[in-house]
Amino acid sequence: MDLADEGDGGGWVIGPDSQRRWGLFGAAGLLLRAPSPDDPADPLVLLQHRAKWTASGDTWALPGGAIDSGETPAEAAARETFEEAGIPVGAVRVRGERVTSRMSGVPRPRTRIGSLLHDGSLPDGMSRSRSIEWTYTTVFADLPEPLDTVANHESVELRWVRESEVAGFDLMPAFAAVWPSLRMRPVSCVVDVANVLGSRSNGWWRDRAGYTSALLGDLAAAVPCALAPDSTSDAGGSWLARTTVVVEGAAKKAESPASLVRVDASGEGDDTIVDVASAELASAGPGNVLVVTSDRGLRDRLPAGISVLGSGGFLSRLGLK
Repeated sequence: MDLADEGDGGGWVIGPDSQRRWGLFGAAGLLLRAPSPDDPADPLVLLQHRAKWTASGDTWALPGGAIDSGETPAEAAARETFEEAGIPVGAVRVRGERVTSRMSGVPRPRTRIGSLLHDGSLPDGMSRSRSIEWTYTTVFADLPEPLDTVANHESVELRWVRESEVAGFDLMPAFAAVWPSLRMRPVSCVVDVANVLGSRSNGWWRDRAGYTSALLGDLAAAVPCALAPDSTSDAGGSWLARTTVVVEGAAKKAESPASLVRVDASGEGDDTIVDVASAELASAGPGNVLVVTSDRGLRDRLPAGISVLGSGGFLSRLGLK
């Protein structure tokens, strides 16, 4: 293979404490989830049983590897997962990412331009730091369903494992250390459909029922799924295990997929949302219910223990904006 076609991120870096890390430009792994067919609250996680010759071999971890220059962590993690597990890059729905390991004082790597190595120096006497911070990024992603895998030479086995059972495997030490913070909380999601529909400027007011049908179809195709935390959070995010949509007014003529729990409001939609969310809270407990709305008045009426996410943010995080 021509050098120009090879990735330039492969290689070890050595920090001030003489510890080695793989990936000249850092590394990334894909924390890939898919719904479990018999327990929506306990999603499946794709684990890789690493070949003995690899670093920390004969342990279980996430598929992933070195990031190439000019490549984002998400791109690298998806590419590596295709190479190591055969999961198509286009099937992966990336939800977010978090740096889960750092090492400072790493010598700045040289990048390859064609067949030449470039050390990153600047012209005209300008200075550039000779050291960087090496990072490992965990990329949160999911699939609509677990896909078949094809292992390459770096894997003994690939296996879809229930999230609740991951800790019982002989995990790579670095992965074992961060896994508790990466676990997702299963939540029951209650969607204020009228408010979410109103956040879209697509002409929905011309055909409320028709556009509601399209919205519900989009939601059904997206859930169950992961809602990853922001990059600064210590929590693992939420897994939307059950989604209830509250529909009101003319939108009640809309069609909805069977995978969604649908409640048609007999009166005011906000009253029904409060009732449904309160019932979910009594069943699931505090911290396990999420209401999707940007209506401040409705937010103020919700009981304590219920989380709220704005409609626009919800659509963006599901890739539906």
